[in-house]
Amino acid sequence: MKRLTGLTAAILVALSTATSAQSGSTRFITDQLHVPMRSGKGGEFRILHRGLPSGTRLTLLEDDPEDGWSRVRTPAGQEGWVRRQYLVSEPVAEIKLQQVEASLRRFEQMEGNLGGEVRRLETENRELSTALSAEQTKSAQLAGELKDLKSLSADAVSLNQRHQKLLQQYELVKQKQSMAEAEIQRLSDSDSHKRFMYGAAAVLLGAVLAMIAPHLRPRRRRSEWAN
Repeated sequence: MKRLTGLTAAILVALSTATSAQSGSTRFITDQLHVPMRSGKGGEFRILHRGLPSGTRLTLLEDDPEDGWSRVRTPAGQEGWVRRQYLVSEPVAEIKLQQVEASLRRFEQMEGNLGGEVRRLETENRELSTALSAEQTKSAQLAGELKDLKSLSADAVSLNQRHQKLLQQYELVKQKQSMAEAEIQRLSDSDSHKRFMYGAAAVLLGAVLAMIAPHLRPRRRRSEWAN
């Protein structure tokens, strides 16, 4: 008997501990029509709420498994006792359905937003692809122009080298021409001098001959004059 009493006391302690541990947790009205909330543990107590609808979210304040009652608080702050058989730890099917539908609507909205974002990114990608293609075309044109400029630059360098070489040849020809002209002038001056000397010599020779010519005539013999 004592052992039975001790076992009963242990069970009561365990139940009390379980009741304390569960205090403050959340409970839901099960899938019933309406559950009344009373001022005490029993059908004789005054009804505080005639019918809590299914799915009502309640805060568990105290749980009494032996009597089969639980003290709860409604979202409006009203406290009372309800039969614990009508309480469940998980939301009822209707609430779960509502939650699923809300999640579905949220996902559909997210999908719509993602679809719009995908379309925006696709449009942006097309625009970037077009811009990239234009830049590639422009880059190819610039590369061709650069190649032409390099070719023209090489031709310009070659032309400049040829021009410098022609200038050197021209200066050399000018020098040779100047030397030739100087030589011609020298030869011309020398020839004139020679002609002058020859003329002067001829004049001098004529004068000398004129002076000595009378003396060179033969004299007639007097005997011849006499005869």
